[in-house]
Amino acid sequence: MQGGSSRPRDRRAWAIAWLVAAAAVGAVVVGVARNRPDTMTPDMANAGNAGPGSVPLPDLSALSPEERFATLFDRVMRAGTDWDSATVASLSPLAVAAYAALDSVDADARFHAGLIAIQIGNFPGAHALADTLERRDPGHLFGPILLGALARLEGDTAGYRQALDWIRERAPEELGRSDRPEYVEHRQLLTEVQQAAETQ
Repeated sequence: MQGGSSRPRDRRAWAIAWLVAAAAVGAVVVGVARNRPDTMTPDMANAGNAGPGSVPLPDLSALSPEERFATLFDRVMRAGTDWDSATVASLSPLAVAAYAALDSVDADARFHAGLIAIQIGNFPGAHALADTLERRDPGHLFGPILLGALARLEGDTAGYRQALDWIRERAPEELGRSDRPEYVEHRQLLTEVQQAAETQ
């Protein structure tokens, strides 16, 4: 994996880095591994009470499970975009615990959990989430997006090409569906992924 020297000057949303700067995402993953605390016990009830040297958070105890996961997902992704591996390492256990506490899980939640797993270097966990997406929501674009990200980071050229093929085949029909509200939230990502699949 290349180091951070290839970091783009104009950083875009980190979630599309698998297409434009996979090596840079790898640098964040490496940084998380180096900065992850030896012991971390998520305490969701006290997540808003930051201790000395910890990352300040809003009062998560007042949020619903869905809001809690969304808040932590956003913070982890923003930290990744800012190359703040210490914050990613600090907040990711809380985000993983918040995902596990969800009353129900849809494709969007699985996708977000998969992105967190990639961000912290848990590639087996991200693969499992992508596989579940493929089983529970056949044809969904989020499955091959996760698989493409993983293939790019793992140096699996064939897997990356396969993911692009699936995206290219599925995108026209999938993006026309009105029953996938998660596509609206990720419109920019999906547009750029589709363009990449068509040109690579």
